[in-house]
Amino acid sequence: MTRKNSLIIILSLFVTIFSLFTAGAQTKKDIKHIPDLELNLNNNETVKLSEFKGKVVLLDFWYRSCKYCVKSIPGLIELQEEFKDDLVIIGINHFDAQEDVNEYIDYKKMNYLSTYKTGEKIFEDFSVDLFPTVILYDREGKLIKIEKGYHEGGVDSLRKAIKKALK
Repeated sequence: MTRKNSLIIILSLFVTIFSLFTAGAQTKKDIKHIPDLELNLNNNETVKLSEFKGKVVLLDFWYRSCKYCVKSIPGLIELQEEFKDDLVIIGINHFDAQEDVNEYIDYKKMNYLSTYKTGEKIFEDFSVDLFPTVILYDREGKLIKIEKGYHEGGVDSLRKAIKKALK
């Protein structure tokens, strides 16, 4: 192979890789404001996130095999109960089948809904790379908090952010 051919191949690879990255960047959602995204929920209903303006919206990205996702659920149940009229929590689960999500919601007595494995790329849209990830929007649909991973005191931190958003 000649040096010229090698350079052409390297340049072609570079152009291909660059276009893949820029194409992905162009399709991601703007998450600074709650996106007009339609979700299929575990109870067979469909909702648009934009319909929840006027309420604080908490998106919890989770799956059943995630130890720390499961560990955070009781705190989310507590928050949903505490702020039931002003807060909407939706679990975003891309990994588990609908029947598994429903079984787990019943088992944990979760008081909020969740998505299930639907083939959508919502994790990529929200740049979720660690589980659990919580994304919180205020009443106007503006992003106010992102928490990645589980940590002690996470519920208290979310509670403070929710109270601030409700003032």
